[in-house]
Amino acid sequence: MRTFSTWLRLLTPLLLLTCSDAGLYALDGRGPSGKDRADFTGEACIPLASGDAFPVKIVFAVQGGQGVPSEVVGYITDALSTVSSRFSGSFAKFALVGFHTVATGFQGSFADAATFQAALPRYASYQETGPVSLRAPLRLAKSLLSGDMQTACRGEVARTRYIVVLVAASEDLSCQNPAFNVGIDSRCAQLKPNNEACNQCELTAVTGELKALAAQFGAGEVVVQPVYVRPGAADPATRDQIAAIANAGGTEAIETEPVALRDVIGTLNYSSLQTSLVLKRFLAFNRNVQVRAGEVLTDSDGDGVADRDEEALGLDSTNPDSDGDGLMDGIELRMGLNPQPGNVDLIPGCSVALDDDGDRLNTCEERVLGTDPCMGDSDGDGLPDLVEALSRTNPLVPEDLQDADRDGIPNIQEVEARGDPLSADLAFHVERGYGYSLTPSEPTPDGRACYQVRAENITVVPTLQRPHPFIPGRFIPAGTNDVYLYLQVGRDNDPRGAGIGALFIQSVGYSEKEGRTPVLLPPFTPADFVLGN
Repeated sequence: MRTFSTWLRLLTPLLLLTCSDAGLYALDGRGPSGKDRADFTGEACIPLASGDAFPVKIVFAVQGGQGVPSEVVGYITDALSTVSSRFSGSFAKFALVGFHTVATGFQGSFADAATFQAALPRYASYQETGPVSLRAPLRLAKSLLSGDMQTACRGEVARTRYIVVLVAASEDLSCQNPAFNVGIDSRCAQLKPNNEACNQCELTAVTGELKALAAQFGAGEVVVQPVYVRPGAADPATRDQIAAIANAGGTEAIETEPVALRDVIGTLNYSSLQTSLVLKRFLAFNRNVQVRAGEVLTDSDGDGVADRDEEALGLDSTNPDSDGDGLMDGIELRMGLNPQPGNVDLIPGCSVALDDDGDRLNTCEERVLGTDPCMGDSDGDGLPDLVEALSRTNPLVPEDLQDADRDGIPNIQEVEARGDPLSADLAFHVERGYGYSLTPSEPTPDGRACYQVRAENITVVPTLQRPHPFIPGRFIPAGTNDVYLYLQVGRDNDPRGAGIGALFIQSVGYSEKEGRTPVLLPPFTPADFVLGN
């Protein structure tokens, strides 16, 4: 009989699985190997923070109407057309606001460059008279940004850089004209006898509200860049107001003559979010294995229900969706639905053919689970939603502080080691728990961190032959195990923030007679991982 001290000694490596941030860990190889175990070795690199996965959304708010000479309008139109023409990809989207006394959304939602350019003639013909308000376009920009942040995918918002470019030609007169500017900040209204102090105060407050949207909605970044286009001599009041906006918006004030505007607008920083990404978790997951109370069970179709349980329930152990309604059997059972043939569950407002976040759960399965269909790790704990759905943990609650079976091993470590989070299975962990090692290697030429990674002691099982899910008439051979290797990354010092995942799937054959095939698995490379959300 093992003493407690013996158990503690054996479990010490396991308890090192998770450390800083959401679970970056280093674990030496352990546990016996054999013909029913597989090891995976290769290199993994942090994904590049660019492209469609890291959008840039830009609001150009430009002054027009009375007092703005037609040649200045022409320079502004030319500058916006030129800069937007540089962005042919879908990662950059634009909105266009014209303002004078009030602000008008000529392109009132974020769209591609071609749609944005089609809206520019509306600005060129913009005619409005009255006192100028720089406050109005900032408030409209706030509405545009907050609307997008509330309706766009949460994971995408977390990786989006929002930029508001305010192009102004004259000073703000908001405090002098309260009829057009309802709701002046009470702190600024107290300064109203000095209208200039009130105006600067209000512009600082409204810009601060724009910046605060990033924290409110978990957005990547909000930047407000004011540009003062002086048709003639510079106006001190306008210059001070532009400086106040820049200071509150996290930028430097820019002042230019109209003729140089195209170069000024063109040289602003429109790059993707540059916050560095760090490795949060490297995870191996054999989809064809279920673990219950220390026992390894075969799950041939990878639906979260062991073959023997499927047989007992009258389900098809070679078809992950026995009733053909687009929902995996394991998810139906988990959520109290009936997956037996003939019990079709229709989930409104979703599509079984869509997987927006690439986590291998379709949007109807996400609807049933309550997870975010645009985010592969809804609770931000570094465990993908599919893994949690098939491991009996909660994809809506971070698992790093949960220990459902009270065996001293947090749920998140149970999943990493492919144990059972609902039973005290210490002996199983010693014998069958997955092991990992991560060693920093040479970074990429653009500075992204890379690691030599090893996942070992991965149990493989004798699965049944099953129909190929995408190729009619084709079958997946008996013994095929689909092992998922996940690379989960996120922003530094943001352990539960919305990150991004990459996935590599390696098939391994196994039979009790011949063991695993191939005996030696080829090493994986960064190019083998497919980026998700």
